[in-house]
Amino acid sequence: MNYNINFDFTNADAMYLTHSLHPYPAKFPPQLPKSILKKFASKGQTILDPFCGSGTTLVEARLLGYNAIGVDVNGLSSLLSKVKATPLSEQEHKSIKSFLSKIKKEISSWETKRPEIKIKKIEGIEHWFQKNVSEELTHILNLINKIDDVNVRDFFKIVVSSIIVRVSNQESDTRFAAKNKNIPNNYALKLVYDRANEYSEKIMEYSKDIIDSGFLKLLNADSRNLTMLENKSVDIIITSPPYANTYDYYLYHKFRKRWLDLDVHFAQYNEIGSRREYSSLKKPANQWTIDLKKCFAEMYRLLKKDGLAFIVIGDSVIKKELIKIDGVIQDFIPEIGFDICNIISSDLSRHSKIFNPTFAQKGKKEHLIILRK
Repeated sequence: MNYNINFDFTNADAMYLTHSLHPYPAKFPPQLPKSILKKFASKGQTILDPFCGSGTTLVEARLLGYNAIGVDVNGLSSLLSKVKATPLSEQEHKSIKSFLSKIKKEISSWETKRPEIKIKKIEGIEHWFQKNVSEELTHILNLINKIDDVNVRDFFKIVVSSIIVRVSNQESDTRFAAKNKNIPNNYALKLVYDRANEYSEKIMEYSKDIIDSGFLKLLNADSRNLTMLENKSVDIIITSPPYANTYDYYLYHKFRKRWLDLDVHFAQYNEIGSRREYSSLKKPANQWTIDLKKCFAEMYRLLKKDGLAFIVIGDSVIKKELIKIDGVIQDFIPEIGFDICNIISSDLSRHSKIFNPTFAQKGKKEHLIILRK
């Protein structure tokens, strides 16, 4: 079999359908899982992404009619992936429109007179959020939590999550520093309304393209230990583990999770490859190899015989040492049991969406590693 795949989608549209929902750093382009699935998947098969992030693989799997399972240690990722990959019924679309009308009335009412709101208790709220913003977020979430339909409720939670950094004092999704943004009254409410309008159209378009009865399953779990999934239960794996010592997903998403009552510490303490592990906790570089071996062993266990795994992963620098991850994986793969079908490499600076300018320097490459059980 020919295992060559185009690995460069630099100028491709990565924002169609629900892929544009919610900011999320370092997503791989949807064209990659789409091209893999069109070439290698068969009808009725189950696709797993054990580091599902923002749900890119799951959305493409469902669009092409495959069963999809997504796992992530970050509870926000699990929720976001569920919302992006779950088609909604006509009734649910009507419920979204109805709730949008309610928000519009609230905005009009608040412009006349702002009510007194008991602000949600969140650690660090006074430093990271203006009082008017906290009032508006508290109020809109109180309304959302009263929505009966869980899919509609989750949709609006993701809408709120998508604006949290924008209306907070956090500088950006890739810089965790406080900055006075002088957010005006009702800005948060209006932004929720605008985003919900935009996202609802994307969800509606996506829902019309899902025509089969395949299943979608999301798990908030540690991919080093997936005992809740049965041996030999998936046909293809498409995933991208974190690039070591590069980013702390738990940190940059923590206020989103606090507002949505999602657990912060599970991801903080179990997120592999984080900057916290290697820059703050000073863990040895070989911890990355230990963690990856556990993840690859679980992937091997879950794949059916002759099943394929497509792993997108980049080199990293730990303790000033360049870790060429393709070599590391080639060294331990034989003891896991996989055969290496192909490794396609590219300069990281060429086609990755870099969130840290230093990330792509020092000769780093990104690799698509194709394995067969």
